[in-house]
Amino acid sequence: MLTCKPISVNEAELYFTKGYYLQGSSRWSGKGSTVLGLSGAIDNQKVFSNILSGYSPSGRKRLTGKKIPIDKRRAATDCTFSAPKSVSMTALVGGDLRLIEAHRLAVAMTLEIMEKRYAHTRVRTPGGRIIVNTGNLVIGQFDHIETRELDPHLHTHCLVMNMTELEKGKWYSHLNEAIMSNRKTLGMIYQHYLALEVQKLGYEIEHIGHGQFDIKGYSEKDLMDFSKRRQQILEAAGKEASCSERDRYWALTRKSKEYVRPEELFTKWSEEANQLGISIVQPSVTIEVQENLVSQQNLEDAIAHCSERAVAFKQEELEKFILSESKPMDVTKN
Repeated sequence: MLTCKPISVNEAELYFTKGYYLQGSSRWSGKGSTVLGLSGAIDNQKVFSNILSGYSPSGRKRLTGKKIPIDKRRAATDCTFSAPKSVSMTALVGGDLRLIEAHRLAVAMTLEIMEKRYAHTRVRTPGGRIIVNTGNLVIGQFDHIETRELDPHLHTHCLVMNMTELEKGKWYSHLNEAIMSNRKTLGMIYQHYLALEVQKLGYEIEHIGHGQFDIKGYSEKDLMDFSKRRQQILEAAGKEASCSERDRYWALTRKSKEYVRPEELFTKWSEEANQLGISIVQPSVTIEVQENLVSQQNLEDAIAHCSERAVAFKQEELEKFILSESKPMDVTKN
């Protein structure tokens, strides 16, 4: 699952400088970060604040045009990748930390596609303003392991900073419209890559529609028992509520984040699983995974599906159909 929303400087500073519980839980990524000399853990609050405010890491140079009041400036787009509940439970309650690395890898591979396709800015030309693909982003990644109701929830906030380099040393604001409009496709691509990595670790999966999956072996009750935040929203909005209505109740029922040490969370989750009689699924023998293939028939089916709805359609529409059907494909070559 992928959610995206603009985030201000103040929101980012308050939320993203606290509570990175796992070792190695934050990192710079993206070609734009490399240009700025940013790599490894995000452990310098001043550098982080400078980037959020549109300056160079040292704070000596403005990178994104005229100065805008902090309370009105979009500092970044918060793209949050969330692992399926079954993956969170198996990793964080069952202790298979390889699944955390699988999640991080799937996020990294999806961000590469995002950067290649949707790193955009708008420039002025004699013929008017045009949108240009720059091919580079400055991204700050932060891993979290729990919901606000303290259930296991492996997810990574990826702050796509509001800056991108057009030419050597020439920076512009990042135009985030393409990311926002293609977030469903990007979310399905993340699920696709994660499913492949989970299977490589020996877990069987079951597809649950719309390109999503779960690790096979958990009942619906098992998953809901560790989904108190989801239950809270459904109780407030109603089970038949639309996505927009659920989003509204998500905001209305959202409480302040509580800091609990990871060791305490792991103990809490283990005790809770025992009390509920939940058995954590174990990996079986290594499963041979067919990946990075898309048959001619799959492609023809996707084209036929999209052609029924429009004369012209984008590559993302083909990808969404193929991924929603849980067909293997190499997204980077399509």
